[in-house]
Amino acid sequence: MKFLPIPCNLQAHQWIVAGVASLLIASAIGCASPGPPRAPSLNLPEVVKNLTAERVGNEVNLNWETPSKTTDHTDIKGLVTAEICRVPVPVPNSAQNSSPAATTLGKAPTCNIVKSLPVQSGPTQATEILPQTLTAGPPVLLAYRVQLLNANGRSAGPSKEAFAVAGAAPPPVEQLHATAVREGVLLEWQKRDTTAEVELDRRLEGPNGASVGATPAKVAPTKTTSRSRKPLTPASAPPSKPQALPMTPSTPAEVKLQTPKQTADAGGTVDQTAKIGESYTYTAQRVSSVLLAGHTLMLSSTVSAPVTFVSRDVFPPLVPTGLEAVPGGATPADRSIDLSWTPNTDTDLTGYSVYRQEVTSTGEVAGTAARLNSTPVVGPAYRDQTAIPGHRYSYRITAVDSAGNESAPSAAVQETLREQ
Repeated sequence: MKFLPIPCNLQAHQWIVAGVASLLIASAIGCASPGPPRAPSLNLPEVVKNLTAERVGNEVNLNWETPSKTTDHTDIKGLVTAEICRVPVPVPNSAQNSSPAATTLGKAPTCNIVKSLPVQSGPTQATEILPQTLTAGPPVLLAYRVQLLNANGRSAGPSKEAFAVAGAAPPPVEQLHATAVREGVLLEWQKRDTTAEVELDRRLEGPNGASVGATPAKVAPTKTTSRSRKPLTPASAPPSKPQALPMTPSTPAEVKLQTPKQTADAGGTVDQTAKIGESYTYTAQRVSSVLLAGHTLMLSSTVSAPVTFVSRDVFPPLVPTGLEAVPGGATPADRSIDLSWTPNTDTDLTGYSVYRQEVTSTGEVAGTAARLNSTPVVGPAYRDQTAIPGHRYSYRITAVDSAGNESAPSAAVQETLREQ
């Protein structure tokens, strides 16, 4: 049997085809390969980045945003555990001049766990009631941290420190009450021997007593919508004359009012921004500023009992002045006594009422004063065309506001419509 020789070029071609096929198979197998194995996710919640602490009375209120992601950038499912620790921070003798960086938990005693609670993603609050040893005596710096633990009790680490003040808090505001005065709403409380400032919160109430707006806010100073008001009289003012309340911007539903800074408790102040007809709820607390180790912190009393007050316009306008009377009219058919006076400056003035009485031949006023106009006179002038020639009259005027309040009568003037 003879074997025919395979041409060289055919053998080469077959080897090339076989090589290409091998490469394609290897490539296909390589694309399906998972590669080196990845480490499983540890499901560690991200570190809290915005922890704050605030001392109010015997409590420290902590706030932070619980992250929604893990350190592997996956969504956190369900609840995680927030572990809060606290440590008193030693303050050097030169605390007033030290920098905040000089006082950190790295140089402080161990941070002891004071609270552990389940939390979910989003704004989070926690409160620690301080032990009696931390609510008396001089101010002490406290540092707080919070770390989030997964279901296995593992954490990506604690947050940065948030600082608060231990020690005696300012005394609470007691016997807060509100009274209507010309300037607005007079707020008074029991005086205490302290230099802590009194801060008042005012919340606007709805028609059925429901609060308007749910987010605490601050607003800028605004003019009252009621008329111009006279200064407090000694009978209505506290011993230290209240001053207007300065305010800072935000929404009108809830505002924060601060009393003027002074060396002693004034025991009262006036809210000049209260609007007539609105219902407000006021609360108050004393606040002092403390500087420890370069940290300026606020130390506040507990919040007072609330006081709800409806601001009503119960004050009459100013008494008109400058009343004058002269005979008027150019013809017998147009005989009158013309009255004029100085215009009132009340911003909610509706007009004036004119009253007239007969004067006897002996110069005495007789009878009851009769109002000559059925509706308020808008301008500061009035023409009495019902006067009888030969009769002498006494005139007085009053001012009337939009709430129906009427002022006391002006000084009287007399005039006679002469006969012709």
